[in-house]
Amino acid sequence: MTRRQILHALACAYLALVLSLNTVPLCAQAPALVEAPAPTRYAPAIEFARTLVQAMMEESGTPGMSVAVGIDGEIVWSEGFGFADVEDRAPVWEETKFRIGSVSKSMTAAAVGLLYEQGLLDLDAPVQRYVPSFPEKRWPITTRLVAGHLAGVRHYRDDEAETLSKRYNTVLEGLEIFQDDTLLFEPGTRYEYSSYGWNLISAVVEGASGESFLAYMQEHVFEPLGMHHTVADHTDSIIPHRTRFYERTEDGHVLNAPYVDNSYKWAGGGFLSTPEDLVRFGTAHLGDELLKRETIEMLWTSQRTNDGAETNYGIGWRVDRDGGRVSQAHHSGGSVGGRTFLLILPQERAVAAMVGNRSQAPPHWAPTLMILEAFLDPEALTAEASGPDIAGIYECTALVEGEEPSSGTVEIRGSAAGYWGREVWDDERGRIIYSSSRREATTLISVDQDGVLSRTRFTSVERNRLAGEQIQGGRRGEVSCSRR
Repeated sequence: MTRRQILHALACAYLALVLSLNTVPLCAQAPALVEAPAPTRYAPAIEFARTLVQAMMEESGTPGMSVAVGIDGEIVWSEGFGFADVEDRAPVWEETKFRIGSVSKSMTAAAVGLLYEQGLLDLDAPVQRYVPSFPEKRWPITTRLVAGHLAGVRHYRDDEAETLSKRYNTVLEGLEIFQDDTLLFEPGTRYEYSSYGWNLISAVVEGASGESFLAYMQEHVFEPLGMHHTVADHTDSIIPHRTRFYERTEDGHVLNAPYVDNSYKWAGGGFLSTPEDLVRFGTAHLGDELLKRETIEMLWTSQRTNDGAETNYGIGWRVDRDGGRVSQAHHSGGSVGGRTFLLILPQERAVAAMVGNRSQAPPHWAPTLMILEAFLDPEALTAEASGPDIAGIYECTALVEGEEPSSGTVEIRGSAAGYWGREVWDDERGRIIYSSSRREATTLISVDQDGVLSRTRFTSVERNRLAGEQIQGGRRGEVSCSRR
């Protein structure tokens, strides 16, 4: 039995427990997954990534996940884990389609960029130029403001359950949900995330192009990039390889997610895709295959509020800069029965995408970044341990800029050759699943009971004190520990 099959069997046994099945063990009849031969250079990175994904699935009770990595224009790894359909024991394959949620906004941003390049869309004209039926507001709003979440268009409300199950035949019908509401604030004065705003942008795309939104996306974005597994999540259609969607109860049981019809928000979060297609899409932003370089730079330039404060959100992308250059462009996606993360490191020409088929599944910025960095330097994963012995029990404090400090206890067992142990941060419990000991830094990766990964990198080691950096979910901060 290969290591992959062993890990698959272990994950299956765990899923059988969390799903409380009283019948045949969950994976007893699941077909063995066939692996494509992996390039030798990336073998350590693949094993590392599998360790992370398996741990996240086991702790979070996520039935299925899938990951793909692209380096310098080539998909170097793609693999599915667990089940697309728990009841039928259907495994996740590379072609399995997941709900990608708000990563749909990044795809729609490509359509905005194309129309801008062709002179068909003025980003700073009132949206009514392209959507005459949209009511005028107290202040004018533009496509650029809406795309940057600066226009004051509201987000979802808790009393909109009927919206989630109703079918909308056109993009304009979907605007009826919010188009008569007043703006939350004067456009440009503050940033407030709005998926409904991107529904309005899909109507702008229709008005500027003269084509229906879904047809435009298919012909001008998906087909040119070979994204053959990216489609709208039509509930009335047979869509091959579409996963089923799940949720987890407070007591750990995994159930089918509630029914939703995403026809009201194609652009805001209604597409299905695969990690491979997402990597193809991200890779297109490293050259001029789809958009001109200056257009991509515009999409990746943080917008600002009227007082000059950067929002770190451009047009359909969250962006981080280092030394004036974009260091990361990314977007997350949360759906009923799905979660997605797409990450691009432009300077390294690297892209990674991670998806899961459970609401609040583990795909986040931190694990996606960890996996991508491993593929950029796979040799580092096999380097001989050369760091100091830091085994012991520590009282720690983590500080993320702009937030209250969090405290924790970190118990590190083992030796530099391989640490293990547990962490407790503000009552969130985790276990160490990976360690790397080097002269320049000792790295610990842990997973908590929700499948959230955190990475602590100690760069300063004294006799009874450790200090360094910690990333968790979408946060990065400083950490310091004192030996108990």
